[in-house]
Amino acid sequence: MEAKKVITIYNERAEIENRIKEWKNTLRWDKKSCHRIAANQARPLVGSLAFNLLHMIRDAAFWGASVKPSIDSIIRPLTKVGAKAAYHARTWHVHVATAFPLTRYYHILFA
Repeated sequence: MEAKKVITIYNERAEIENRIKEWKNTLRWDKKSCHRIAANQARPLVGSLAFNLLHMIRDAAFWGASVKPSIDSIIRPLTKVGAKAAYHARTWHVHVATAFPLTRYYHILFA
């Protein structure tokens, strides 16, 4: 096999392993919090759903970017902000301060 092809395959494998590590460490899906099997089975399923949703958000927010940030670096600033969620006329509105530097991400998420 050519060296370039081996490197390409190895890089793809490394990228997949990085996503698995990110999924495991960010969402703590491997943690067992209950003695019941059904409850422990639900945790990784909900974690998978959350990870896929966050992955889609990252792809939408950083469309065309050559290097995309980790999901953990997206979650922290978006969840640690003072915002007001309001339900008006069958739609949800999220109000953040005008000086908040990540306002454009909220517009991408909730628009």
